Amino acid sequence: MVCRRHKARPAEQQMAPLPAIRLSTPLRAFARVSVDYGGPFETVQGRGKQRRKRYVCLFTCLLSRAVHLEMAYALDANSFLNAFSRMVNRRGRPFEVISDNGGNFVSADRQLREDVYNDKVKKTMASQRIKWTFNPPLAPHFGGVHEIMIKAAKKALRRILGDAQVTDEELVTALSGAEALLNSRPLTYQSANPSDPGPLTPNHFLHGRSEGQLVPAAQNDDGRSVQRRWRHVQMLVEHFWRRWLREWVPTLNQRKKWLNVRRDLAVGDVVLLIDPATPRGQWRLARIIEVYPGPDGHVRVVKLQAGNQQYKRPISRVCPLEC
Repeated sequence: MVCRRHKARPAEQQMAPLPAIRLSTPLRAFARVSVDYGGPFETVQGRGKQRRKRYVCLFTCLLSRAVHLEMAYALDANSFLNAFSRMVNRRGRPFEVISDNGGNFVSADRQLREDVYNDKVKKTMASQRIKWTFNPPLAPHFGGVHEIMIKAAKKALRRILGDAQVTDEELVTALSGAEALLNSRPLTYQSANPSDPGPLTPNHFLHGRSEGQLVPAAQNDDGRSVQRRWRHVQMLVEHFWRRWLREWVPTLNQRKKWLNVRRDLAVGDVVLLIDPATPRGQWRLARIIEVYPGPDGHVRVVKLQAGNQQYKRPISRVCPLEC
């Protein structure tokens, strides 16, 4: 049994299909978003050189992959709700939001603080008719759609700021520059044929062109010209979404790992609960008491009973022993 504990490997399952939320209507930017935090970044306060920690709250559109960056002054629920309100005022109210499970909190009463944080956020969003979904705890691969953008945003901020000591105002300016840089990245491949259109970027869905500027204004004040210009802009938006459906969407449904179908974990299976903070030989034994099948019928999230405590974990955080 000691050898089996040391040789046990984490459970695996075939990569899930593309979630329906990534293709849901209406087709507009920031109708469905994913949220994550990055940082901290230290800013200088006043002449006394007092320092404060600031965080980056990233909102990424699940359809157009556009990015909106807000500065958060803390990691509590009130600070996040203020950042969320600023995003809604500029980008419009989303219908659905996905985020992690309060992994920003690291303390002895982490589980209690997560529950309070999640309950407050859900209650606030329910009053605004926004559907909020939390990913399972300790499952960063469930939120790859925002984790990759947080990585890109941090890289852009490091290039912009370097080792400079900045104030809150300068950090907000740097965030706007990083946002413009991320929204000008290409989504589709650049064709070698010079007559082909350029690659799609998130700015095409936000501003109508890749440079991040608005489409040119009408040349005169004739009412008919303004109406024709409005129709032209609408045709451009429809054209970009048709290209998005034809060129971008087919590239999303490719499995690059976790290709094989494995046996699904079931209720009653004995597993090891992976804890990176303890040695492998001291991982706790647990029993599966509930499973959560996905849309394709495969189990990727389970509920465990370890002693008197219960945990909800992805299967990548458990090692099956006896099935």
